[in-house]
Amino acid sequence: MPEATSTYRPTNGNGEPHMTSLIITDASIHGRPGRHDVVIEQGLVACIEPTGTTPRTEGTARPDAAPATVIEARGGLLARAFVEPHLHPDKSFSLSELPAAEASGLNHFARASRIKAAFTPEQVARRARRAFELAVSNGVTRLRANIDIDSIAGLRGFEGVLQAREEVASILDVDLVAFPQEGLGRDPGAYDLLREALRSGANLIGGWPNVEEGEDAQRAHVATVFDLAEEFDVDIDIHADCWIEERERMLEVIAEETMTRGLHGRVMASHCCGIECYHDNARYVADKVAEADVRVAVIPLNLVDGILRGLSRPHMLRQAGAQVIVGSDNLNDGWYALGTLNPLDRIYMAVVGGGFADDEVDAVWHMVAGGAAHALDNRSRADTAVESASDVHIGMVADLVLLGAHDRLEALRRPGGPVTTIKGGRVVARRTVEERIMDVDAFGAALGGGAAARPARGVIPR
Repeated sequence: MPEATSTYRPTNGNGEPHMTSLIITDASIHGRPGRHDVVIEQGLVACIEPTGTTPRTEGTARPDAAPATVIEARGGLLARAFVEPHLHPDKSFSLSELPAAEASGLNHFARASRIKAAFTPEQVARRARRAFELAVSNGVTRLRANIDIDSIAGLRGFEGVLQAREEVASILDVDLVAFPQEGLGRDPGAYDLLREALRSGANLIGGWPNVEEGEDAQRAHVATVFDLAEEFDVDIDIHADCWIEERERMLEVIAEETMTRGLHGRVMASHCCGIECYHDNARYVADKVAEADVRVAVIPLNLVDGILRGLSRPHMLRQAGAQVIVGSDNLNDGWYALGTLNPLDRIYMAVVGGGFADDEVDAVWHMVAGGAAHALDNRSRADTAVESASDVHIGMVADLVLLGAHDRLEALRRPGGPVTTIKGGRVVARRTVEERIMDVDAFGAALGGGAAARPARGVIPR
């Protein structure tokens, strides 16, 4: 998608020149038939018009006004930028730091603990920035980061991710969750570390009650997390019920605590796999989650990380009125060796793993874009009517992604295509792709097969 310079110089209502950072021409926009030109002024979407009707040389601006940069979309899909609501960047790309001989025979928990014992802030900052930049290159402009705060990692991981956040502040908005991975009852030293992190830049308090021994300790963990949220006036992002086991039942407790404390719309629960095996009261729990407006981040990687986990009954939760979004979780670390931080992969895995139909793709797309943004930033209840509507509109902040695919289904079928990420009206990342289908006979000749070489059949644009 080449850039060109235009002579269009936009004006405000008084005929005075505006600084237009960007014009995107010939773009497909979900929910808007045909192709459109989009004008971005001062970091906002200022104009959306059918292609060819946006003025390019007219206007009353002074001739010394700066010309706009133009991106030719060539029919590519222009969409709201993606959101990553659940990542552990302190651990990202850390798997290689544990020798294979040490990793052998360790379960996920022990392997991750062994790795973070050797954390340094510098090392974590380097890896976290790599993860952040990978997310941006895939169209993400908003991210929530869970960081282990415990007696093993201390504040070293937090300090490293804090540094990485500062380094990418111009291209990615990052919230930090102080997360007691090892528990509070099991790891009493974590409590003071959490308080220090909340005083030093953490935006939310996290938790994982299920790691505690026994229901009483688990309920006490939940209560302590809510106490800290109230003391520091921060929202909650809490892991819950990470395994498909009947005894994993903290989601209901979290919903009850949310209502008791009046924190509706301020709590996110992630994983929530236990509800998949509730045979007696799954719908009852889903109704409570919806009543409390606890947002649920499902993790498709739970389906393939080698442990019996699940996808949290997303249909039942949605039918009850709960807001469901989709996160990534881990990236090449002690818990999970793979991961791409590609939102299109998240959508695809959630559609397939969650049993969503073709006509529900818009709903899942919303879970990694506008819906995820609402879950992170808006305490009001979500409106499901916007799931299939256009997600690019006049007046919105110009955090956008331009894909090579022409529509959402094509983007999911061909997730490796070109991506341009736009943050506040500025291009902050671009991936270009070229596919060549080589002539079979020519390829054979190049390998010594002796067939006469013929020209390649051409380049397939992506």
